[in-house]
Amino acid sequence: MKPEILYQLRFLSELTEGPGGRPLFVLTDIERTEKSEESPKYRSRLAVWEDGLRLLTQGEARTPQWAGEYIYFTRKVEKVAQLFRLPLRGGEPEQVTHFKAGLEGYKVSPDGSKIALLSRGDYEAPKPDQPRTYQTWPFKFEQRGLLPQVPRALYLWQGGETRLLAQQPEDIEEVAWSPAGDFLVFTASATPQERWAWKQRCYRVNLAGQVEELFGGVGPISGLAVTPDAGGLVYLAHAWEFGGATEARLYHHPFGGGFTQLAEGAFGNTINSDCRYGGYFQAPRFGPDGAIYLVETYKGSARLSRVSLAGEIGKVHGIGESVLAYAFCGRELYTLTESFTHPARLTRGGEVLFDPNAEVLPSLPAPKPIAWHSPEGHSVPGWVLLPEGAGPHPTILYIHGGPHTAFGDALMLQLQLFRASGYAVVYGNPRGSTGYGQDYTRLDGRWGEIDEADLLGLLEEALSRFPLDRGRVGVAGGSYGGYMTNWLTAHNPGRFKAAVTDRSICNWTSFFGASDIGPRFTWLQLAATPWERPEVLWQKSPLSLVHQVKTPTLVVHSEQDHRCPIDQGETWYTALLHLGVPARFFRVPEEGHELSRSGRPDRRVARLEAYLEWWEAHLR
Repeated sequence: MKPEILYQLRFLSELTEGPGGRPLFVLTDIERTEKSEESPKYRSRLAVWEDGLRLLTQGEARTPQWAGEYIYFTRKVEKVAQLFRLPLRGGEPEQVTHFKAGLEGYKVSPDGSKIALLSRGDYEAPKPDQPRTYQTWPFKFEQRGLLPQVPRALYLWQGGETRLLAQQPEDIEEVAWSPAGDFLVFTASATPQERWAWKQRCYRVNLAGQVEELFGGVGPISGLAVTPDAGGLVYLAHAWEFGGATEARLYHHPFGGGFTQLAEGAFGNTINSDCRYGGYFQAPRFGPDGAIYLVETYKGSARLSRVSLAGEIGKVHGIGESVLAYAFCGRELYTLTESFTHPARLTRGGEVLFDPNAEVLPSLPAPKPIAWHSPEGHSVPGWVLLPEGAGPHPTILYIHGGPHTAFGDALMLQLQLFRASGYAVVYGNPRGSTGYGQDYTRLDGRWGEIDEADLLGLLEEALSRFPLDRGRVGVAGGSYGGYMTNWLTAHNPGRFKAAVTDRSICNWTSFFGASDIGPRFTWLQLAATPWERPEVLWQKSPLSLVHQVKTPTLVVHSEQDHRCPIDQGETWYTALLHLGVPARFFRVPEEGHELSRSGRPDRRVARLEAYLEWWEAHLR
């Protein structure tokens, strides 16, 4: 198996109910031409499953919703997204919106007669070569670049006409319809300061545009769903009680009354994978039985849970595979599920209906589970992927991003490529990872302390149990995993024979001002700023110990990464080079933080090849 296998993969996403109670979704593949000047690109098309695959579009189509006689979807027109509708009776798609600023989200009312639209209207951004002036923050964001200077507003389409329904001082983030389509609820920050701090409020607006604030202002709010009787809503929220590690709670809030907490957990699928493309619905939704369904990450799997308004919790689907998305089609539940050895497949009741990669991927081996039992009393779960042969094998310790994500039942193609190239891979979920309870997720500012102990303990457990070569151990990871790669090679000189640090952090002080989430993320993780406890930022920066690094290091970074800006990679590489440490800089133009997951396909392949070349040169 070689990196080029990526070109053959197909991805399922955007699962939703389609006409006739059939599942509707997006199927994405990768187009390649013989023309050298044309790069490979993703092609996303609408499809339904009718005891077989039926494609509905040939041109680009994303974020489908079905209502009445139409299937709605988005497609780019002159570089911005617009809404289209495809008539079920046949014919060509019709363009519904014509916003100069494009469409950023939409929800069709339950009866299909109205559409809530999120847009910045006719705002036109300055040309790329023109200066811009900002007086607020954030002024840029990952995958979006420099941000527009007008807030996202809520528009209403009805009877072929579009009008402004609600405008707030800050962006409107999420909307949900009432069952009768007579009002909407939405979230937005009330002030710039609330937006800076990731705090939102929930509002209700009627079709006349009268806005009423319901609650909020203490933390993030998401996953809005109005109750079937329209008497209230359910949602996910918290108040940052444990900083960036705070788990969400599922609340029920009757209109005009107080709220009730129904459940708490690591809601959403936070399992790492590099074999997804598109969007996946995992948020709270009322099922045909009146209960609430939502996805939750739990001990290395993402399961679908059922919660009643009385707070009774049950597991619907999980353990052994992960739920990536779900939808009720008629009264039947369909899911997109993934596992250690398979990207997303369409399933119903445990039966695989459609596997888009059945003829592409070889029979991949599942990793072997392990656990390190810490002297502090907790266990660190992990896995080992073993290559063919008796060993001892060169070994790579691979660290996930986040830190508040996890490894588990989802395919990491990159790790399988390492295994196929003759390397064992050790990976797991140290403290800070999601799915093991609130206490386990908390780092409380102890980056590079308790997580380092867990990672090294897990590595030692693997080395003692499997035929691995202690003298040939490498370390790698992306984002937080890149930070820990820097930290481990600086803290443990000579421990690792080779390293790859990908989209990393090495300097918290520069990250604070340069990252699109810098100030709030730094405060939520370390409770420090450049003017308040500044010594913490330097103590937690791998750069403060770079002079101790001896490990040959490949630095991977994208030029348009706004999450972990490229100065982090530049600084680490420059320091290593001047210290005489063998180093190489793999620098990628036009890509951002998501290069490994959704970057241009040929650049993703080149990145994987760069990893393998580095391991071959320094770990073989």
